[in-house]
Amino acid sequence: MLNYVVVSELVFEVTQEADGGFVAECLTESIFTQADTWDELRTNAREAV
Repeated sequence: MLNYVVVSELVFEVTQEADGGFVAECLTESIFTQADTWDELRTNAREAV
């Protein structure tokens, strides 16, 4: 039997590191990613989801 979880919205907390990079951590699921630029962070978050 397969169980599916439907998530309609994921909320991320995004912080900028001292070195200028970015970190995104999902507040409701176990998803974490980081990147050097904002655009790269968005791409990484989408891939992680």
